[in-house]
Amino acid sequence: MLWKNDMVIGNVVSELRFGGLSIGYSTLKWKRRHFSGFMVNPKGWINPHMVIVGESGGGKSNACKSIVDRLCKSGAAVAILDPHDEYIGISGSISAKVYDAAKSGINILERDSMSEKEKASEVTGMLRRNFRLGDVQSYMLYRCIMYTYSVVEQRGSVPTMHDLAYSIRVFRRNARTASERNVLESLDRRLSLIDTGAFASSTAISQVASQNSIFLLSGLHTSEAQAIYMEGFLRKVYTHMLSSDSKGRMLYVIIDEAQKLGDNPVVGRIAAEGRKYGVGLIAISQRAKPVDKDLRANAAMLISFAVKEPEELNYVANFIAGGNEMGRFMQTKKALRSLAVGHAVVASGGNPIIVRFRRYCGESVDPEFAAVRAAAGGIRKEALVEALGGMGVADGAGTIEGLIGSGALGACDVVAGRYSGTWCISGNRNSPEHDVCVGIISSHLGSVGIRNRIYNSSYGPDIIAFHMGMRIAVEYETGSKGAEATARMIAARGQRFAGTAVFVNDAHYAEYAQRINNVARVSDLENVDVVHIAGQAK
Repeated sequence: MLWKNDMVIGNVVSELRFGGLSIGYSTLKWKRRHFSGFMVNPKGWINPHMVIVGESGGGKSNACKSIVDRLCKSGAAVAILDPHDEYIGISGSISAKVYDAAKSGINILERDSMSEKEKASEVTGMLRRNFRLGDVQSYMLYRCIMYTYSVVEQRGSVPTMHDLAYSIRVFRRNARTASERNVLESLDRRLSLIDTGAFASSTAISQVASQNSIFLLSGLHTSEAQAIYMEGFLRKVYTHMLSSDSKGRMLYVIIDEAQKLGDNPVVGRIAAEGRKYGVGLIAISQRAKPVDKDLRANAAMLISFAVKEPEELNYVANFIAGGNEMGRFMQTKKALRSLAVGHAVVASGGNPIIVRFRRYCGESVDPEFAAVRAAAGGIRKEALVEALGGMGVADGAGTIEGLIGSGALGACDVVAGRYSGTWCISGNRNSPEHDVCVGIISSHLGSVGIRNRIYNSSYGPDIIAFHMGMRIAVEYETGSKGAEATARMIAARGQRFAGTAVFVNDAHYAEYAQRINNVARVSDLENVDVVHIAGQAK
């Protein structure tokens, strides 16, 4: 029985069947099926899981988009873990909420009804796998996690990776031997990769299970951070599915680059138990062998695009053929090696078939997400309205005002020559005024030939400019810090930089000018010799 609103997502080109009889043995060959329709119907499967493999450029993402679109139209919810922002284009067509993983986090230290020891053991195993820790490192990590729970939970708070990193530094300062200190220093270096906002708080999985979601992982710049985020997310899903009162709406978790997780306990658990709780996994990988073995074993369908690497080719062909008939194996291997782009060998219980997947044409970006993404570094409101208009959004101004009202966008008015106007920004670390003006100053420096980069953290200047062999610190002050505190900051910058330039808005210029020589109004930016101002602080 087919699902409601079922749709064809490809055409069956041929099927592996008996090609004729010869004396003493039978032969197999691919026979044409006259382009019959190919539909995916997970409700008719024993398990709702699927594995999609193949070399880059073969058509995996296109096929997955078609499958996701079909699942959504059939009433299922999807959560896509997207390492390369490949699925942004379907956010509008499937009405998906888009999360930036760098800001919408997974706190892997939340206990989720587990005891401290159980959770500490689980987190130690997760970090051990992804960072390839040894026994001594893992033991020290476990001790640090237990210490973090004892200290932070006494304050009534939930520990985060930042708390764990701090605990490791406490242990390091109090290490009794040089070898123990070296172990803790190596832990500190590795875990600093995930001491970010991505692991500071958790997105509500109950909300994810009731809607379509896309999690963009590109903001997590290392494979380790992405793999830990994926595993942490799946653990939250597993906990949620076990605690749910009823199965409710079917949830499919799509894991792109699933090979990053390898053989993973939580993947195996969901693969084995997910059917009972209405959770399915769709794993996408360039290679099949690194995908979790329990997921491979429980997947009702394997879709393989072109494979040429010899070891992978043999493995996939053997997997599809069932490993029990040489003729079947050889014909499958031959087909896998010669598949055209967009064509795949599909195994789902019966004879393998070759499918040509239709090109997915439902690309439609959610306008609110498009606005937030376009404003990531700061943009004039008029330019943002124009950009949304180019995407077919009729009321771009209304969309922007709604986002400003909800807090998804920040806005500020700037008076600075050709940069004057109302600016919008998303994901700002400080106030909208501060981060917008930092971006404007950086852009202006570049326009006059001064190489620079935005640093904008509590550990360094807002901008580092490079000129005539000098490193110059550039700061924008909103007035919240005060002129006296800024003067002390400039003195500290002088130990590391050849000069420091400070910009303020007109309202605070008089106050700052009394204590700081190298200060300028941002409204005068175009008329200021920035290098000359910076040079005064040498």
